[in-house]
Amino acid sequence: MRTSALAIVLIVLSVLVLGERTVGGPLFGWGAGLGFATLCLVGLKTSTIREWLLLAAALVLSMLLLNAENGVKVFTEAVDLAAFFAAFILLLTALKIAAERSNSVLTVGRYLLRQPASGRFIATAAGGHLLGVFLNFGAISLMSPLIQNAAKREDGTTDTDLERRQLSALLRGFAWILLWAPTTLAQAVLLTLFTEIDLGKIIVLGIATSVIMITVGLFYDRAEWRGRTSVQFSPPPFPNTALLRLGVVCGTLIAATALLQITWGFSTALALMFVAPTVTLIWFIAQCPPETAMTQQLATFWPALKDNAPGLARSAIALGLSGFIGRALADVLPMDTLTAQLDLAGIPGWLFLASLPVLITLGGQIALSPIILVVFIGQVVQTIPSLPADPTHIVFALSAGWAISMFASPNATATLLISATTNIPPTHLTWKWNLRYGILCYAILVVIFAVIEAV
Repeated sequence: MRTSALAIVLIVLSVLVLGERTVGGPLFGWGAGLGFATLCLVGLKTSTIREWLLLAAALVLSMLLLNAENGVKVFTEAVDLAAFFAAFILLLTALKIAAERSNSVLTVGRYLLRQPASGRFIATAAGGHLLGVFLNFGAISLMSPLIQNAAKREDGTTDTDLERRQLSALLRGFAWILLWAPTTLAQAVLLTLFTEIDLGKIIVLGIATSVIMITVGLFYDRAEWRGRTSVQFSPPPFPNTALLRLGVVCGTLIAATALLQITWGFSTALALMFVAPTVTLIWFIAQCPPETAMTQQLATFWPALKDNAPGLARSAIALGLSGFIGRALADVLPMDTLTAQLDLAGIPGWLFLASLPVLITLGGQIALSPIILVVFIGQVVQTIPSLPADPTHIVFALSAGWAISMFASPNATATLLISATTNIPPTHLTWKWNLRYGILCYAILVVIFAVIEAV
């Protein structure tokens, strides 16, 4: 009964947010805020300590806002932002309902993980990156158990070296989708905060940097494990049909999103919020076994949604509350006074950009979600009289900091998901296995910042 109520709340919240962003009006506007509040109340029964702490912080900030001048307006804006972020992540993450049941996804995942040692890192990193584009964190949940299974020896013991290399490759590949993929929350957040940017430049710069960082990860992996013997697998046949099916799903997602942008003028995030659940439902129905009636297959979607409702709710609550906190903090703290005194005109643009990933990554070490810091920094940046760097480059730097935190912060969502699946401590996945790689990536990013600011 509890999961049914939770699933209904998720659906209602999504409809209200989509209505508020398209039709508008007080009914949808107030409804979206009330829908998010209801989600928090109903969903907290299945939540972790993280969501409880975020809610406590949000309630304290709410009281401060409502007692401040013009606080009601900021409170309303923060709630609207929270509802939007919550609906965005749950509608896109819902793709995993179909993906987890797809034989094509399973076949491609196994093919990538059973490659010879020479190509294993690239296969896992690139696979995590590409699957992450349209499965989001579902790619992490899908590939982590596959990696653990692939690392099992015949006697049932685990090859811990292989497990470490493959999980690190997955993290290093997945994280960089935040630089450019419009299906990620990072891009939805940043494009909501910064509207006057060159989106084409972001995508080109993000993809190019992702390729560089994954390549660096490959050479770092080989240097780290040089001289050690790697287990060899006999790769399965190339999954032509499975790849074609996944290509159709991904292509449909991209094409339909672009069509909505062109015909209706929707933002990328809003278009995806309409397209993703539609693709999810069609993909789910398309998996109907030959002996099963289409109506029977469709009838199983509701139980599948109920099974996923607690996980979807936790993500929606955490990210929605994080967005609220970031927006509220920017108003509660006297940022106008502080930024008015800042004279950043003499600071090199590349140095300003280089400071942003440091702030986000350090915040992650003390359990501050990247979304809180990104929303907060985004609001603060917009109050600075004269920016020392191009806004497009600022968006790129913020997304880069978010990406680094994915494998350098033990509190990042991707790290927590892998840890929950594999029972490996988050500090092992980050500080012990990937911190040095993160430092290397940061050094390369500083060079990239210097180059793009100089051009």
